[in-house]
Amino acid sequence: MNSSPRCARRFRALSLGLLLLAVPASAAEPPPVFLWAWERPERLDFIDPAREGVAFHAVTLQLSGEGVQAYRRRQPLVVPPGTYRLAVMRIEVARGTAPSEAQRARLVKLISDQVQQQAPDAVQVDYDARASERPFYRALLQDLRAALPATLRLSMTALASWCLDDGWLDGLPVDEVVPMVFRMGVDSQQVRAELARRGDFNGARCRESVGFVVDEPQPSLPSGRRRYWFNPRSWTAQDLQQLREKSP
Repeated sequence: MNSSPRCARRFRALSLGLLLLAVPASAAEPPPVFLWAWERPERLDFIDPAREGVAFHAVTLQLSGEGVQAYRRRQPLVVPPGTYRLAVMRIEVARGTAPSEAQRARLVKLISDQVQQQAPDAVQVDYDARASERPFYRALLQDLRAALPATLRLSMTALASWCLDDGWLDGLPVDEVVPMVFRMGVDSQQVRAELARRGDFNGARCRESVGFVVDEPQPSLPSGRRRYWFNPRSWTAQDLQQLREKSP
C-alpha cells in the first residue's frame, strides 16, 4: 500500500466524500444540540444522533475583487448513520471589496451545487457581514431561499451584537438565527454586560438557538434553546461527555 503524504491526502478527501454522501438524510426535525465540526479531522462516531447533530464546515467562499473563490472541506469527517447533518457555508469578503450582483449569483450557484453534492439536512450561512454589506447579505438570503429546496432548513449565524439593539435581522428569510456568544473581540465585555443586565437577547428570532465555545464561560441565558458548540480542537468523546454534564 502506498502510504505517501499525497496518497494519504487523496484518501482523506475521498473518505470525506464517501462519508458525506453515504449517510442518508435523517429526520427533518433538528436535535437540541449541534457540534460544529470545523476544517480539521473529526471523528464523531461517539455522538448520539437522537441528541446531537453535526454542523460541518462544507466550504469557505471568499470574495475578492470581482471574483469568488471556493475552498471546500478537505479534512475527514465521520458521523454515525442517522446523524442530522447541517452544512455550514462560510462567506468572507476581502477588505476593499464591494460585493456585486454577479458575485451574489455566483454564491447562490456554488451553495446550490454544494447542497446537491452533499445532500445535507440543513444549510447554515456563516457571514460576519459589515454594516455596508447588509443589503447584499439580505438579497443573498432571499436568493438562496428561492433557489434551495423549499423543505431544506436555512439557518444563519449572527454576531451577538446583532441580537441586542440591532433590528436588521427582522424579516430575513431564514428558519433559524444562531447568535454566537464567543470570540466576540472588542464587543465581548459590552455584550456580556448587556446580557447580564437584560437576561436575554432582544427579539424572538435570537431566542431560539445560541452558539457557545467549550473554552469560554457561557453567559446565563434562559433554557430551552438549541445549543451549538464550537471546539478549537478536534472533538473527543470526553469533550462531549463534559458538555452533557454541564447542560444535560
